[in-house]
Amino acid sequence: METTNLNNTLLALLLALKDSETPLSDTEQSDLSQVAEQLSVNPKAWEILIKPRLLAMLEANESLNQRFQAAKSLLDNLGDTMPLNLLPSEAEVEQVAPQQKLQPITRAIPQVSSSDLRSNEITNMAIRVMATPNPSETAKKLSRFEQFQQFLNQNLAQR
Repeated sequence: METTNLNNTLLALLLALKDSETPLSDTEQSDLSQVAEQLSVNPKAWEILIKPRLLAMLEANESLNQRFQAAKSLLDNLGDTMPLNLLPSEAEVEQVAPQQKLQPITRAIPQVSSSDLRSNEITNMAIRVMATPNPSETAKKLSRFEQFQQFLNQNLAQR
């Protein structure tokens, strides 16, 4: 599993949800919940099973897809210079998306390289947000995303 691609896709999704002006349909919310569950249970199925389903859901929502593609492009151009301190902390995610008993359990973060550690933090955050009843509203409540988005826009302006 290519962690940079996974990270960028999940972060772009969360940023697109944050900027979304239109509420998600029940079907879209259900799709995100299923993506969260699948990602939690079997992250190795990302490329074959999970990512195609997520991208199909995004393509069906033109407004959300435009925001996703714009964010994904910025993240892809960023490379390995992603400032982790601008991403929402685990405590902030817990505050806006508390774990429920039936919600998928966060995977343990093993002793691995920093890029794999970053991947698990981002994946866990995305799973928590997507598993909420209203992922768009949950993403909007993550105040650190505003700082992260400003960083991305500044980075783009400097290129």
